[in-house]
Amino acid sequence: MKNFMIRLLFALGFVSVAVLACSRNIFNFKTTDDEKTVITPHFDENGYWRTSNFIVKKNQDNTFSYYGTNSLYGAYLAARVAHLRQDFDNASEYYKIVIDKDASNNNINRTVYVILSSLGQIGEATPYARKEIEQGNTESIAPLIVAIKDFADGKYERSRQNILLIKDKAHTTLINPLFEAWTYAGEKNEEQAIAGIDKIEKDEALETMKLFHKGMIYDYLGNKEKAQEMFGEIVKNHYQSVTYRLLEIITDFYVRNGDKDTAKKIFGRYNDNGMLSILLDSIDRKIETTHENSPAIIDTPQKGLAEALFNIGTIFRSSVGGTEFAQMYIAASSYLNPDYDISKIALANVLEEVGLLKEANKYYKQVGKSSGSYFIARAKIIENLNTLKEYGEAEKQIKILLEDYPDNTQLLSDLGTIYGNMNKHDEAVEYYLKAIKTADADDREIWPIYYALAVSYDKLNQKIKSEQNLQKALSLSNNNPDILNYLGYSWIEQGRNVEQAVKMIADAYKKYPYEGHIIDSMGWIYFRLGMYEKAVEFLEQASSLNPGNAVINDHLGDAYWFAGRRNEAVFQWNHALDLKEDADVLDKQKINDKIENGPASNIVYKVKNPELIEMLQNITLADDK
Repeated sequence: MKNFMIRLLFALGFVSVAVLACSRNIFNFKTTDDEKTVITPHFDENGYWRTSNFIVKKNQDNTFSYYGTNSLYGAYLAARVAHLRQDFDNASEYYKIVIDKDASNNNINRTVYVILSSLGQIGEATPYARKEIEQGNTESIAPLIVAIKDFADGKYERSRQNILLIKDKAHTTLINPLFEAWTYAGEKNEEQAIAGIDKIEKDEALETMKLFHKGMIYDYLGNKEKAQEMFGEIVKNHYQSVTYRLLEIITDFYVRNGDKDTAKKIFGRYNDNGMLSILLDSIDRKIETTHENSPAIIDTPQKGLAEALFNIGTIFRSSVGGTEFAQMYIAASSYLNPDYDISKIALANVLEEVGLLKEANKYYKQVGKSSGSYFIARAKIIENLNTLKEYGEAEKQIKILLEDYPDNTQLLSDLGTIYGNMNKHDEAVEYYLKAIKTADADDREIWPIYYALAVSYDKLNQKIKSEQNLQKALSLSNNNPDILNYLGYSWIEQGRNVEQAVKMIADAYKKYPYEGHIIDSMGWIYFRLGMYEKAVEFLEQASSLNPGNAVINDHLGDAYWFAGRRNEAVFQWNHALDLKEDADVLDKQKINDKIENGPASNIVYKVKNPELIEMLQNITLADDK
């Protein structure tokens, strides 16, 4: 598979440089040589940015509204601002205004259809793509967009003619044959459809996909015997390549053809009741509710081509540099089959990878409650809201999901995490305990819940309960370095179990020598042992890895002071007061006192174990990665 994808991406190097530059501009937000203007927004107290050409309004949810496009320049600037802010919907609208006012602007025309197609708006992208083709440029994605639109409209021959305009190797060896096959399937031409699949480059990594599409084409055209032969070959000889979607379509085929027992046997082979159990349960339900007169999942050529485009997008997505193309193909897949929930989830995943969490959530929200993917989509929405620090909305959404899944361990734990992020640690403890209660007592994978519970108890200053849960998490996780570090640091701060704490933090550092918070703990060990030069060495590296962490910078200030570097110490303490990360655990009054008067003293601990002393002397700072 790896070799094929490398060849595929190499082949795409022959696709129009202009179009690739355009797509990179969209997803990486780099200006071209003729677009060097830097646009710096200045929002007033009411959230407006006003210029002579346009107005931008910053909304409460951090989205933007755009006004005032009476001039070509104003429309262009509004488009660029929206574009740079990753607001593709508004960007495309304003670029279209530019095209209406300046029809000869080929670069903007290309930008419009690339943006629109990447959002799955193939119908709107098509006029701009047709214009590109009319100007003689077929070495681009324009023929692909037009071909998809023609296919959606049932114009199979015209669709085939357009896709064949693209001559680069990626298309001739994979994309065009898949496209051709489904156009012929639309024309009820089985022989040519299967011949199209056989044109795909011979590669072991593509064998399952070829069998899958042949099976779907045979099934759509009513050749049940040949369809069963293709699907049977997958299950027998390519079972390790079976995805959720393949499993769904293959089991559906057997049930519709009166062989529910075989469907259940195939399903049982993959249902391990593990992490995917909720998703797989939907297939189990379909097996029970589907009957011989039920429509096939792939009951139109459009749905068949949607599968093909999704497969292509998946190949790009797993390849270095393929994200832009992955989004376009997966979005087109969703356009051809609006009910294809897995495609929507995959498109949302791609958007997440480039940091567009709000855009991703738009697609997750399109997955309906009747879908087997509903739980996953809603869980991802909640995860993104949490990342965006929209904790109130995340709490609301997770409570809605808990109404349907009241005993779901992960959901209960996630709600605890949300409350922890909101500094509502009493509520966090409540839901972590509920999560533990619903989990299997022998499940070692739940150690993160015990760890999170311990942190919340620590925030509530319930040290005994915190320590008990840290010990439990440590046992279940087989001495996870983060837990070793947390418990060891806690003991050092309390002046308890010093030698054991030193050993735990040193063990954590040996496993994770490039983690800033663990390097900080190691430096703090040296500080507490009065080894100030060594402390400075470690704490400087911790600060360089986590420059925004208030606690680390405070620690470095202390180490500087006792190492005789007092001006640097005062600078670090002042700097720590300005930082936000971990600022909630700082004693700001104490820091101000240190700035004014210096620290009163350092409580130096003693280590008597000779092996531990030797270990501390021999630990060296890992080189920066």
